[in-house]
Amino acid sequence: MQGARRIAGVVALVTYLVMGAMIYFTVMPGADGHWPPDFHLRGYDATSIGPFLQALSDEARATYGAVLTFWDRIFIVALASWIALTGWRGGGLRFFVAGLAVLYAAIDLAENAAIHGFVMVVEPTAEAVRTAHYWTMAKFASLYLCVLVLVVHLRRNA
Repeated sequence: MQGARRIAGVVALVTYLVMGAMIYFTVMPGADGHWPPDFHLRGYDATSIGPFLQALSDEARATYGAVLTFWDRIFIVALASWIALTGWRGGGLRFFVAGLAVLYAAIDLAENAAIHGFVMVVEPTAEAVRTAHYWTMAKFASLYLCVLVLVVHLRRNA
């Protein structure tokens, strides 16, 4: 169990660093320094992410598409696996931690699909952006809840 947890943690960390480099060195410069929508902690609408979409170069768009469809998927699964494996200790709360990790992963994957759907089109609809916004908000809420329950669970079993 400990070996699997370490592998999941290392994979999550490495993919996070790769994505960070891709976004920092390609996507953001190709979007005139504007942050991608999935970094907006308080959400976004078509107006607030308009400058990002308008400034996004073809190279930055392709890189961001690769982040959303490949690298972030690996990160999400690795992070959720690490959370579930870290919380897999005595007590019934471990099932809740694992369930929350799966819920977080499902929401984050849905968010990526929704964002990819409007970033890769010429003229995104307000409805597509609004849907992605709700997925982004749900992603952060589920991740925070997951980590909070994990911390409580680990403190109980310490």
